[in-house]
Amino acid sequence: MRRTVAISELKSHCLRLVDEVARHRRELIVTKRGRPIARVVPLDDVSADEILERLRGTVVGGDRVEDFDTGVLWEAQRR
Repeated sequence: MRRTVAISELKSHCLRLVDEVARHRRELIVTKRGRPIARVVPLDDVSADEILERLRGTVVGGDRVEDFDTGVLWEAQRR
């Protein structure tokens, strides 16, 4: 069973609605002008494989650690 809410209701009551998703273990469908635009699901209902699949292709380029250097000097590097 899933619940549907308008995006305006999600904006007004986000914390309560997310808590309900976690507590009742049911997904929440968010609509905009009556059309579904997003789905909020309890986190452990998503498999690790699905999470990794969602991340596939989100990091572009960089074959080496040096390619991702942020310029921030870590405490361990200062020694």
